Amino acid sequence: MDLPLVGGALITSTSTSKKYPLGRIVQHEHETYGHQFYRYVWNNSGASIAANLLTMLENGTDLYQVIVCGAAAPGARVAGVTVSAIADGSYGWVLCSGDGLFTSDGSTTANTAQKTAAAGKLTDGVIGTDELPVFARATEDPAGDGGTFIGHISAL
Repeated sequence: MDLPLVGGALITSTSTSKKYPLGRIVQHEHETYGHQFYRYVWNNSGASIAANLLTMLENGTDLYQVIVCGAAAPGARVAGVTVSAIADGSYGWVLCSGDGLFTSDGSTTANTAQKTAAAGKLTDGVIGTDELPVFARATEDPAGDGGTFIGHISAL
């Protein structure tokens, strides 16, 4: 896969005008998390999406139009996790493959597979039973509901 390598300023920037084709994937070398892939998306959900929340493709809309991920969302609908807030009506990037920060619903255990919970948060899942888009790589459990943890996503 020969994708452009981009700097950190690009992947944290948002815009009210479309700068790239929706769904475009770029690669980035993060100084802490290593090799990552990002997808360009559009938030037209009616509300801002905060940083570190899982997003999913909105049903019945333009391809790569995202909303905050809901509970029990199928892995095929997961678009990625926000690295910075994306305001309603704005375009931005979501981490779709690699390590990064995710938000827990308070039930994330270190080194466990994660399933989607409500409001873009993640919770412990069961391998073989649940759709598991993220693996928690935290060395310790996040601090309660809304706490962040290091995880790995593969939603290319």
